[in-house]
Amino acid sequence: MWSTFVGGLIALLAQLAHWLDGSYGAAVVVMAIVVRLILLPMTLHTAEQAWHRQHKLARLKPELERLRERHTKDPTAYATALQALYRKHEVTGGLGSGMLTAIVQAPLGAGIYAAIRQSVVGAGSFLWIGRLARPDIWLAFIVALLSWAAIMLNPSMSEQARTLLHWLPVIVTFLVTWHLSAGLCLYWAGAGSVGVLQAALLRHRVTRSSHRAQPPRR
Repeated sequence: MWSTFVGGLIALLAQLAHWLDGSYGAAVVVMAIVVRLILLPMTLHTAEQAWHRQHKLARLKPELERLRERHTKDPTAYATALQALYRKHEVTGGLGSGMLTAIVQAPLGAGIYAAIRQSVVGAGSFLWIGRLARPDIWLAFIVALLSWAAIMLNPSMSEQARTLLHWLPVIVTFLVTWHLSAGLCLYWAGAGSVGVLQAALLRHRVTRSSHRAQPPRR
């Protein structure tokens, strides 16, 4: 079944390349963007739910600390009181939609990566890239830059976290993609561009939601 799935993706990639004047590089980018746009409603909904949960937990922090102090010696009572507080303020567990998104994305992403890895073995050049089967440092830099842009636009990250931690995933992304074939890196770049769009849409949604939640001025 898995080989059939990957084979279908390879055939789809070949057809896209045929439509795009034989360019496997362009086919990879188009596939990445189309797949991420199809998944965008799901991933955006999951990200928005996570932001609302984080926002509610931040507002409940004083009450959570009081509960922890009150039930220091009774973990069972603390767990019961915590669940009651969560129900009162409609704080969800945050795992349902996130797990569903992961279940959908993981096999699809693995299949696409396998298809690209096999398809670009004999592929030629694309833009400045000599061979899609070889790594390209400039492409890795572009992917890292897209990762940085998505992090900076993410409303879930505090200003302090942006200052201290946003470079770590960017550096890791660069080091990983630097050793990937340019074909796989192109897919990462196409998906990353939609990731930036998702972060921008999420920022717009939560900003609008925050404005609606504010009491009207008198």
